[in-house]
Amino acid sequence: MRKGNILTIAGFIISIILLYFSLKDIKYQEILLTLRKADFRFLFIPLVFIGVAVTLCSFRWSRITGSGVQFRDTFIALLIGLFVNNVLPARIGEVARAYVLTKRKGISFTFGFSTVLVDRFFDLAGLLLLTFIFFPGHSLPPAVSRGIYILVTLMIICIALIFVLSREKFANTIASGFHKIRRPLFSKLARRIMTIQENLKRISSPFNLLCFVAISFTTWFAMSTALYFAVLALGVHVEFVYIPFVCALLNMGLTIPSPPGYVGVYQALLVYLLSIFGVPKHEGFAVSIIYHAAWYIPYTIIGFTFLLKEHLKIKEIKNLEGDSKLEVG
Repeated sequence: MRKGNILTIAGFIISIILLYFSLKDIKYQEILLTLRKADFRFLFIPLVFIGVAVTLCSFRWSRITGSGVQFRDTFIALLIGLFVNNVLPARIGEVARAYVLTKRKGISFTFGFSTVLVDRFFDLAGLLLLTFIFFPGHSLPPAVSRGIYILVTLMIICIALIFVLSREKFANTIASGFHKIRRPLFSKLARRIMTIQENLKRISSPFNLLCFVAISFTTWFAMSTALYFAVLALGVHVEFVYIPFVCALLNMGLTIPSPPGYVGVYQALLVYLLSIFGVPKHEGFAVSIIYHAAWYIPYTIIGFTFLLKEHLKIKEIKNLEGDSKLEVG
């Protein structure tokens, strides 16, 4: 069985289990009642802040990529990638982003994918910065505290790895070691390491790094504001100062296997995180429905529209996961 199929099956199983626990002990009438109380004055405001976040993400990625890549190119590629993650398993949206950029600009796939990896690193940096700035004063459940410690450790490892790969000497040493193994996989890894190194070398000035982290922080703060207006729309009572912390942990928690669109996992995480701050489960579940729909629907519609305009097919995207014909080098 292919790795992608295993992850897909695992994702669906995890989704069903988490959806069950997030709905456990909730009366469906309570969820419906909360949704019916929605204030339509606030329902569309999250879309504005989600749009700001996508715009900032696209701008950051275009600056990371350079090589004549424009904002329009990364905006289209990003939305197609988000659409793919919403409708296809195994999270090949990141690969799809690189593939679309490769087709639009004629750059190598390895280079395109390396820019996606660097871009995602800054995404993580923005999330962790948001977590620390809005870290709640009162004590947290042990599970959340342990999760934060693990994420901080991973962040330190990522920073160390980025630092090592940005140094040409170290990158050459690692790449040479992989080349000596004389296996196709390791040869591809060696070439990818050198491409990432070229990317990092180009953007590794302190000013650039600071700008990218600032953009990432602002991006996730915009998504946090969108979540807050979803909370307001339903009349749920939780202070704004806690929302960025919830948003950060929610998005970091989505790294676990899940089906397309994160259905089930998204609901379980948001219900649990909001419950830490006194939000009843039925209200948290209602918030998860509204907030999830606020980005899922526009990402899917706009991304699919761009997919058609770029003359790409779903079948073509599906083949990306195991396509050995993708250029590497």
